[in-house]
Amino acid sequence: MPHATPPGGHTPTCAVYGVPGCTTTPGQRSAHPLSLHGHARELCSEDTDEEVVPATAHPWEKPLLALCATVSLAFALVLLRLVWSVSGSALWTALSLVSVPLVCWSARGLRYARERAESVRISPTQFPEAYRMVVSLSADMGLARTPEAYLRPGPVSARADAAAHGLRRYLVLPDALFDGDGRLPDPDALAFLIAHQVGHVAAGHTGYWRRVATVGADLVPGLGSALSRAAEYTADNHAHAHLPEGTHAVRLFAGGPHLYPRVNMGEMAARAHTDRGCSLLLYHLLTRRPSNTRRMAALRDRNRRGRVFI
Repeated sequence: MPHATPPGGHTPTCAVYGVPGCTTTPGQRSAHPLSLHGHARELCSEDTDEEVVPATAHPWEKPLLALCATVSLAFALVLLRLVWSVSGSALWTALSLVSVPLVCWSARGLRYARERAESVRISPTQFPEAYRMVVSLSADMGLARTPEAYLRPGPVSARADAAAHGLRRYLVLPDALFDGDGRLPDPDALAFLIAHQVGHVAAGHTGYWRRVATVGADLVPGLGSALSRAAEYTADNHAHAHLPEGTHAVRLFAGGPHLYPRVNMGEMAARAHTDRGCSLLLYHLLTRRPSNTRRMAALRDRNRRGRVFI
């Protein structure tokens, strides 16, 4: 759905629900600046034209997950066989068997510790609007526990993340969508970005055993990255199902926080079907995130799944 942005650079939002193109009585404002429940749009005077598509997994995700788990199991069996052949010791073989899960656990723990030590935690008293978005979307997606959310300075593409450690689930959000006073110039864009990251959690992408089961696939060029791209499309499906009016947020990945209102999403999406070349194809096969052109094309045309391979 193309989003026409006014000269001011930001999509007009409903004073109560943050829905583009909706108006309410001046001065009327809810305690929640952005309500993300599915019936919110019905309460506005002007509904969106786009039908909300149910949040479904990308069709390639489950087959790729099964293939990655199989490859990881094969690598584990080869490792055990090699250790047994070299050492002949049951102890060393057992240690090698638990080494990969321990390494994964330690890496995830250090990653979580870095966010806790270095990042600003989003809370009811720090960036409360963003906090309410996280809480609302987590409830809408059926999460039993609201993920922690942290704010990290840097570009949108490099800083947005969803991860976990133990029973903890957490999100990392970029500071690019906040102005110098901590306000939200474009609440829908931030909400869509949050919905995407919460979608990763809701889809099980941050699970520990999923990571352990697929770690070996990263040793095969193109295999682990293909699963990652499919997971990104799945998270986009979750975000679109709950906040279709925020899809223009993907322009942030192409234009950055200042120029994104001038990015023509339709033109970029059209290039996904016209740009060709061997180097471009190789890039699409190796990158862990869908390219901006392919991601925009998938969000604009909901009748076509996102392209994972060619």
